[in-house]
Amino acid sequence: MRKEVSVFLILFVLISAGAFAQTTVIGDNIDNYVKNFIEKGGINGSSVDKITEVDQSSLPDDVEIKEIDKNKIGIYEVNYTEDSGDSGSVYVITYSTPKLKQKTESKNTQIFVFGSNSENNKSNFLDSSAGVLTGDNVGYVMMHSGSITGISSSIRLVEGEGLLEIKVYKNGEDTGFGNLITSDDNKKVDYDLQSEGVASYSAGDVISVYVEQQGNLKWSNVITTLEVTS
Repeated sequence: MRKEVSVFLILFVLISAGAFAQTTVIGDNIDNYVKNFIEKGGINGSSVDKITEVDQSSLPDDVEIKEIDKNKIGIYEVNYTEDSGDSGSVYVITYSTPKLKQKTESKNTQIFVFGSNSENNKSNFLDSSAGVLTGDNVGYVMMHSGSITGISSSIRLVEGEGLLEIKVYKNGEDTGFGNLITSDDNKKVDYDLQSEGVASYSAGDVISVYVEQQGNLKWSNVITTLEVTS
């Protein structure tokens, strides 16, 4: 009996890996799921007499698996009757249980702050949160590869008319992503989001922020927040 069960066990584990790629969470109808499952192994689902969930704290001798994570693996004993009238039993091992919650992929999101509290009347780079003026090769050095996914800015326009483009630079080059604030704006704020992969960076790249002025403006009290996702 052990040899027969071992053969089915290996077969069902291999099938389970493929089936689970399409089925994240097993539904409430375990009977139908297991019957459909074992049919891939050559057993007619209509011949099944009983399906019983196995207590993982006291596994049968026929199931020789160690260090099972109860939250990830479900084990079911299937008793069936063959056309000849003989009874059989196999164990189905799945990579999911009725209580398993659907997994979500997590992302690492970081926030970098740039700003300036001095009055300016020309284009200039912003300071880092450490108070250091950023530049072509001065800024936040990325430690992982990822993407620039968001930027928000607030600014005080002291006087004049025109517009300010707050641009994200990577290694001294414009990424094409940023905020736009004009003297016509009432709140003098802007924010923009974009998908991952549009403005990507690699580990070791230097990220800085540049304010490009157009018009006759005097501005100060800039706070720019940059979101990166890796």
